[in-house]
Amino acid sequence: MKLSFKQWNTTQRTTELESQVGTSPRSRRILLLHGLGGTGSLWRPLAAELEDECDLLAPDQRGHGGSQNPSPPTYGPLDYGKDLVETLDALNFHPTWVLGHSMGVRSACALAYLKPDWVQGLVLVDMGLGGGAGGAFGRELAGFLRQIQGTYPSRSAARADFDLRCPDPSVAQYLLAVSRQTGNGDEISFPFDRDALIQTIEAAQGFDLRSWLQEFGERNMPVYALRGGTSRVWTEAEFDEEKKRFSRFKSIHFVTIEGAGHGLPFEKRKVLVSFLRSWIEQYSLSQSGA
Repeated sequence: MKLSFKQWNTTQRTTELESQVGTSPRSRRILLLHGLGGTGSLWRPLAAELEDECDLLAPDQRGHGGSQNPSPPTYGPLDYGKDLVETLDALNFHPTWVLGHSMGVRSACALAYLKPDWVQGLVLVDMGLGGGAGGAFGRELAGFLRQIQGTYPSRSAARADFDLRCPDPSVAQYLLAVSRQTGNGDEISFPFDRDALIQTIEAAQGFDLRSWLQEFGERNMPVYALRGGTSRVWTEAEFDEEKKRFSRFKSIHFVTIEGAGHGLPFEKRKVLVSFLRSWIEQYSLSQSGA
């Protein structure tokens, strides 16, 4: 399915530069993939840091935001990846760097597996490479999602319920951030299909990204795997094990961002933006032979 999306770009800036110097700078694209329960709109603060120098696309993935009720109603990683292929093809938004957070890590890897020539590099933020959505954490999260209400009388009421039930405070904060008022006083709802989220977690259980990551390494595709230093979703032990497993691939880098949890893109936005600029510039220079 073609996904609903938000886009921030350099079109106006490029037009102004062309009129001044008669040339157009090479476009730098970044595809931003939200985590479970999110929407493309969540990336607006990060996009604000980069929109003067990059073209950015942030889709609502299937079951989320404006991309609900997909046909067929299946939620495996390859389903998410095929949606991205269709959307990027329709918008001619490739080749591109791809930043995936949490669930978006699997979507990013699926896209790179299906269309390797469309992906310049991957930034994979705080999601383990095997065992589904954070292993045992995924099962806890599915149990929590089964208990949450479709609407809450207020954001504070939702926060109180989440504080009691949610397996990780950063996940609770993330879901509260995407909540929206229904128009009935202070009442809020959430922009996702709860059953779709549960099916997504179930489809990911036992799904292993390691073989894909190995393929990326063998093709020398730049991959940056980031973990929030206090994350419960991708534990330190699991992270260190994967770092050792892929140490022979020079293009695959594992980086811990201290002072952040699973909500790394939002808790350490400026740090992440700095890394993105550095990595994209480094890659561009290596491709140009400079």
